[in-house]
Amino acid sequence: MIKKAGTGILAAALAFGTFGCSGSGEGGGDWEPLDRNTETKLKVMYWSMEQFQREYGMLFQNEFPNVEIEVVSRQGKFNDTSKSREQIFNELVDKEQPDVLFLFEHEYESMARNGKLLDLDVPIQMSSYDMEGYNPAILSLLRNEGDGKLYGLSPFFTSEALFYNIDLFNKYNIELPRDSMTWDEVFELAKRFPTDGDEKSRIYGFTIDGFMHPLFSTLKIGAAQNLRVFNTEATEAQLNSEAWRKVFETVVGAVKSGAFYLPTEEEQHKQMRMLEDDRFVTGRSAMTFQPPHQVGALLNAKNSLKDVTPVNWGLVTAPVDPNNRTQSGSYNYSAVFAINSQSRNAKVAWEFIKYANSADYAQIRANSSNGELFSRTEFNRPQDERDMTAFFKLEPKAELRSEFKNLPEGLDWTVRELMARELTAVVNDKKTLDEAIRTMQEEAEATLVNMKANQEK
Repeated sequence: MIKKAGTGILAAALAFGTFGCSGSGEGGGDWEPLDRNTETKLKVMYWSMEQFQREYGMLFQNEFPNVEIEVVSRQGKFNDTSKSREQIFNELVDKEQPDVLFLFEHEYESMARNGKLLDLDVPIQMSSYDMEGYNPAILSLLRNEGDGKLYGLSPFFTSEALFYNIDLFNKYNIELPRDSMTWDEVFELAKRFPTDGDEKSRIYGFTIDGFMHPLFSTLKIGAAQNLRVFNTEATEAQLNSEAWRKVFETVVGAVKSGAFYLPTEEEQHKQMRMLEDDRFVTGRSAMTFQPPHQVGALLNAKNSLKDVTPVNWGLVTAPVDPNNRTQSGSYNYSAVFAINSQSRNAKVAWEFIKYANSADYAQIRANSSNGELFSRTEFNRPQDERDMTAFFKLEPKAELRSEFKNLPEGLDWTVRELMARELTAVVNDKKTLDEAIRTMQEEAEATLVNMKANQEK
């Protein structure tokens, strides 16, 4: 348990709201503010006590020094392979009954729709909690999974953007990328860079370096154009369409041109990845498509890669649908803080969630941010003197959630692997595109049928 925060911790002002204890998902109560001198208890689910204390606990207890916090750790709780993650999670919540729940996407949706979370709309309204500047895409996602109601808040969110090497573009006299480009336009730009030189020295127009195969991004490229792998009834695949064929042709063409780097099988199976393995970080790639952690990699490289010239980088928005250039589907929330509907300490639980999602907390964390994206977007300050708004300047699409949300778990991963495998075979001239599309269509559909059948057992 964490009794009190240490002295000298930065204080952040907290706008007190009103919240009463409640055992119902509707969030009824007396809505009285918590006095900072009140002695009370709070049980919070989080990764670990140490991490919670470091990231939230000390700062929150500087505001409420007499709140005694117990942390229910998630660490090591999901190692029992004889049970599903959902079963283990539900058993943990039933046993420990935390007041504040730290939830991932599927957990949040399941608990919200099963009446196990407190509706936050009432305390937000009654306490006049300031939601101005909160990322509307994240609120939309959270409400969508709560059937219109808001059952949790997430201090951070994720998104993706197109990074580019300014010096490489200037060197080869190629116009810089711009916001709201399509994937076709990105790859056409990538093809304008030279492809000569050996593997250790040549540059690429576009790369995606990391543990996942670069061609896993094929699914994202299609999704950006609102293409679905399966029909709306989720009964059959539709990868043999003209729209998907165009996506496949674009990706294969970019790789075959030498513009889009495709790693060797040996490189793809490396167990360890260093900063030196990232071609964009080492100045050998003109563009890459990445989430905010790429910012951290670029900043770390400046200090640790002494033999590498720091990249002069810029950002533009994620590629978009050519028929809708003002919106993006490249948004998702990080883990969510929610209140257990059975909590007897809902008032203090709400005070914590208010603080964790407040402008005051974001302002403190922003001073040491290394590429994190705050749901209160005004605190996404420039990194390395680069504007970060490309990650969130586009409007969210009306439907942000992936088509795989309500399909068997793991199906999206299987589809990504299938696309990467078959398109690699086409690139290596081991299959025609027609043959690859036929295989993708048949295997995707067969996998869907098998997974749904196993799910129903």
